[in-house]
Amino acid sequence: MKSPSRRRQVKQRKTFTLSPQSVALLEKLAQQRSASGQESVSAVLDDLLIAYGEEQRRREIEQSTHKYYDQRSPEEEEEEIAWGKFALSQFPSVDVPEGEAK
Repeated sequence: MKSPSRRRQVKQRKTFTLSPQSVALLEKLAQQRSASGQESVSAVLDDLLIAYGEEQRRREIEQSTHKYYDQRSPEEEEEEIAWGKFALSQFPSVDVPEGEAK
């Protein structure tokens, strides 16, 4: 889950009360990761939260993209289709022998 571009940041110490199931899962994940290097439960939790935040941001972008396309007027949609057809017409035609996938 670690990204190479993630720089070492100053961490803040926090105390949380977790269910036994959550603690067991975090410890299991930390143990699985420790095979490739020492991984603390805190690091596992931090990575899970970062991944969750990134997923939330991705979903927000996806939702706003859907909203944009769903709210276009018919005129805007037709204009985009026309631009798309024009752009495709600018690519050279490639003949593919029969029986081969395009």
